[in-house]
Amino acid sequence: MGILDDTAIFSAIIQQGGFSHAAKHLGLSNGLISRRMAQLEQDLGVTLLKRTTRQLQLTPEGELFWQHAQRIQQELESARSLIQSYADKPKGEIRISAPIYIGKTYLMPILFKFMSAFPDIKVDVILNDEKMDPIKEKFDLLIRGVGFVDKAALKDSTMKIKTLMKLKIGLYASADYLCQHGEPQTPDDLTKHSIISYMHHPEHETWSYTHKNKASSVNLRSRFTCNDTDSRLAACVAGHGIVRLTELASREDLLQQRLRQVLQQYEWGEFHVHAIYAQQQSLPKRTRLLLDFIIANTPDPVNL
Repeated sequence: MGILDDTAIFSAIIQQGGFSHAAKHLGLSNGLISRRMAQLEQDLGVTLLKRTTRQLQLTPEGELFWQHAQRIQQELESARSLIQSYADKPKGEIRISAPIYIGKTYLMPILFKFMSAFPDIKVDVILNDEKMDPIKEKFDLLIRGVGFVDKAALKDSTMKIKTLMKLKIGLYASADYLCQHGEPQTPDDLTKHSIISYMHHPEHETWSYTHKNKASSVNLRSRFTCNDTDSRLAACVAGHGIVRLTELASREDLLQQRLRQVLQQYEWGEFHVHAIYAQQQSLPKRTRLLLDFIIANTPDPVNL
């Protein structure tokens, strides 16, 4: 037996309320249970349990180990559930919605891998950048960013939210644009520049930032406003102004040196990408499987 097996025995002792109950639950002898606990405590170099004839009590070290043991159990159960789902060949239809750019660049590659792994599941995808009410729209899974979910509807529902990614936001311009118009040195300089903004953002002409732990904002007038990220990128690359984008949207153009980041000494916030879905007990198995698959295949923004 290894430490994972001994941790499972330790967990059973706590959950079942004693050594003999744990032994019966696991189908092991009382002697083996005692020996494995002694070995675990020896391996860890601490006492986990205080035992008397009448009660069992966790030591402070035991309390800490128990907290971690529970998380390990949950992770193992999730892994077991995921693997069993692969074997069960789930079927049915999943309806999912995502923003256009996030859908095309991040979600689609994951969905294609999922469809290859589960050929009997039908996937319906709606890509749009509209603000969504997850209850009315009746999606099994909704992928959305901050500001694009009806929070009032969520508050009154049993929906759950899982954060998938936190993407840093930055300001970008083409080398040609900066050569012609100069590079802004402070956020206030942006008022003298052509601004490319996102039409559906609640503050598309008020850009908030933080500098030296002080929050502030600058009010701007857009020269080009659009509800599509690709079009805003194209306008920026073509030299028509300064755009505010996530690191996901700007990465390729930065690598190809089509864009340069400006005002890097200021923090322009983060864009959080969420998965919104029904509570666990009412979530179909195929949807749970897709959610776990998306989480498992979501890259760290650094490695995108």
